[in-house]
Amino acid sequence: MCLLEFWESGLRIEQFVVPPLDNNAYLLFDERTFKAAVIDPALGADVLLSKAQELGAQIIYILNTHGHPDHICDDRRIKEATGAKLCIHELDAYRLFYNPFSKDPIPPTPDILLKGGETLEIGSLRVEVIHTPGHTEGCCCFYLAEEGVIFTGDTLFAGNIGRVDLEGSDPAAMLRSLKKLFTLPKNVKVYPGHGYPTTIEDEYWIIESNYLKDLLS
Repeated sequence: MCLLEFWESGLRIEQFVVPPLDNNAYLLFDERTFKAAVIDPALGADVLLSKAQELGAQIIYILNTHGHPDHICDDRRIKEATGAKLCIHELDAYRLFYNPFSKDPIPPTPDILLKGGETLEIGSLRVEVIHTPGHTEGCCCFYLAEEGVIFTGDTLFAGNIGRVDLEGSDPAAMLRSLKKLFTLPKNVKVYPGHGYPTTIEDEYWIIESNYLKDLLS
């Protein structure tokens, strides 16, 4: 499955549903400069690299929303094929060194350890890094304010949130992160790590209902 969307700014988003766990792998492409980034490649290197070649795109960043194995499997393949800089939050970098889904015995080496608050430039596109711990210590969302889109990984889904019962999860931190996301404009489009896109407004019910209280208790 592939989802393709365009913006007047020159942003082109290609979403691919790939193994190992029906992950959403994203290619962000600036049609003005031909610079690109991959978000959470999972096991999608083949389709991502093929699409980049088709577009004539230069992948300059690999952006990990967090370090869970299903999201990072092909980090090293894409890094070696393109020379892209691998970015992950400093609190999740240790997760790169163990991946049961990857057949590659050599873990990828991160180039940029994120803290949150950085702005990355992909050609003319500006991507703000928002630290959203809860699902893991180092979860991040990638926000393009001008285009009104955000990539939330496993922090926020359409109709749900990421699990908080795993090693490194923190229910209280998740609540703080969600409250942070819900300060964004209501029409911001949300591209999650699994499932379908949504909007900030469509997920307000999560914070306003007893669902979140019950889930995090």
